[in-house]
Amino acid sequence: MKSNGNGFEEMVAIQLAVRSWPGQAKLSAEDLGLKEDEVPEIFRLGNKRLYPEEWRQMFGALANKARSYLNDHSYPFVVEYVRAIPKRNLARMVERLEELKADYLARAEEFVAHYEAIQEQWREKYPDIWPRLAPHYPTKSQLRRRFDFFWSIFDIKGAEIKEGSAPEIIEAYQRAKEELQARYEEMVEEAVVYLRKKVLEVVTNLSARLKDGRIVRNDTLESVRRMEDWFRDLNIFGDHQVEEALGKLRASLNGTDYEALKDNEALKQQLAGLADQVAAAAGKLDDVSTISGNYKRLIDLS
Repeated sequence: MKSNGNGFEEMVAIQLAVRSWPGQAKLSAEDLGLKEDEVPEIFRLGNKRLYPEEWRQMFGALANKARSYLNDHSYPFVVEYVRAIPKRNLARMVERLEELKADYLARAEEFVAHYEAIQEQWREKYPDIWPRLAPHYPTKSQLRRRFDFFWSIFDIKGAEIKEGSAPEIIEAYQRAKEELQARYEEMVEEAVVYLRKKVLEVVTNLSARLKDGRIVRNDTLESVRRMEDWFRDLNIFGDHQVEEALGKLRASLNGTDYEALKDNEALKQQLAGLADQVAAAAGKLDDVSTISGNYKRLIDLS
């Protein structure tokens, strides 16, 4: 990786926000037919829900799908709920997020279109409590604004100090920059370990299945191919040993499927051996500091 003198040139930070209307209102003692002083202090009242659970689950599943995609194609970042990705992968990342956004917002429009029917369903189902539910429903225009799906992308660099700043401000910025520099360097080492652990999970599963005589289905073989693509995409740290070992395993898997493998003991042994070589490279932690150290020397937040 090259440094532009002011942060990471080949990496960007990305934060995803997916919002929906929670559709909840605080439960009161009156809702339960009680007086306030009749609720024991050991109990804490929860919420009453303003629309059916299946809608909430659907929005939750779509949001989780988007976050899982982002998490699976990025590294943990030093700031909570923010991820880091190689800049070379950004266009593909945004293209997929646009697809997920379109799906999510289409469902939001569907929910808004059914809004009156949903309220009527709740009014008929819970007539006794409806008068205490009704005030908590937003208008249709307000409701639509509660749903959103967007992301923010940031260059990774240190804060710039304005010329002529007071000495104490310069000192504070300098301390913050040094702390951030240390955090970024930790992130690099953690990212190398993170990538290796993911690889290790996949190849040890393949090796164990081959050695134990268990069925190795096409989806297991495909998971190794996907892992090789994934690692190559995210490996901007120069972890050549793992990448090369994975490449050899992937090359041996080309043209191989369940039918070709099931009765071919020699091929099983060959693939198990190659998987073990990948596992040995990925499981070795004593060279992580060397790999990350080479990369960290290029980090400059000044």
